[in-house]
Amino acid sequence: MEAGITDSARIAMVRAAVAKVDRNELKTALDLTADPRFQAPKAVANALNALRKHRDPAGVVTRPQYRAALPFVAAAIADACLTRTIEVLGDHSEDPTKEQLLDALDQVRGSFDDSTIAVMLASVADDDMPASDLCFEIVAGDPRFGLTGASDPAPAVPEQPRTPAAREGVSPEQREARRLKKQRDAEERRKKMEAARKAGEQVRRERKKERTTPVAPAPKETPVTSAVPRVTRRAALTPLQEEEFDRLDPLVGGVVFAWVPFDPGVPGPSGFEGKSRRCVVVAGSPTHLLVRPGYSEGGSKSRDWKSVPIRHWKRAGFDRPTWIDVETLRVPREAGQGPVGRLAPEDWNSLW
Repeated sequence: MEAGITDSARIAMVRAAVAKVDRNELKTALDLTADPRFQAPKAVANALNALRKHRDPAGVVTRPQYRAALPFVAAAIADACLTRTIEVLGDHSEDPTKEQLLDALDQVRGSFDDSTIAVMLASVADDDMPASDLCFEIVAGDPRFGLTGASDPAPAVPEQPRTPAAREGVSPEQREARRLKKQRDAEERRKKMEAARKAGEQVRRERKKERTTPVAPAPKETPVTSAVPRVTRRAALTPLQEEEFDRLDPLVGGVVFAWVPFDPGVPGPSGFEGKSRRCVVVAGSPTHLLVRPGYSEGGSKSRDWKSVPIRHWKRAGFDRPTWIDVETLRVPREAGQGPVGRLAPEDWNSLW
């Protein structure tokens, strides 16, 4: 393209491309970012987590509070399509000509729809790569992708041409500072894309390994507490809890009976009063367990908006619909203590 492409135009193109993605495809990409091996800065991880929990992520993904996560969402959506395009380009993948890239896209369209290809082109255009400007030109000019004009700025008063006096008002130091800032911004974009790409590759390798590794036959008698449930999300612990408790304890994800005080801050005549409740184990140590108590339907905890309802409560060992408290308790670990059930992965994930 003859005129320079601004950073705001690249970001606007990514935002417009992601907004056109099918809801199911967006949800699949967000699920990919939930994998612990998908590394992202804390602010981005928080935004991704909020998107995954939202009822309608497709309707809010382009809002300002989620803009930091957009490059990572776009990278997750485009990952498979980008990998296939690189394979088709072969030796020309680093810096293809327009004809070579268009020919590769025609072949890729047999496996991916235009909205996914548009996200891939916009994602590469937002990176500091030799093909970035070419990808921007194609996605912005090809009507098949429906993004022509997506990067145009909002209508404004026409800017008057700069006079020689105005140009002379910019010192060499200011020009150098602007140039360095552009370099830093480009490097930051490159690092984000590289981190997202590596995380995607790592997840794909692990999943391929899981599919190809033969499953050993289970022993005839396996203790109930010998395996940690397969969960996606990590339990959120405080630094002090991290020092004492282990997230990989065999009881994690299981439901055990534990004595829970009615009000930890108000002792009764004979000390703190409470009852034995079914609780979800979130971490363990040799002497204690870190648990979140469960409360039956109808109680005050079931009406607390912070409490989390359990969908598969029978499978988890509860005898009635149950809500899990948001607060954790440190309780003694009983000898030979085993779970009465285990949370389904989706119920475990809903706790965090």
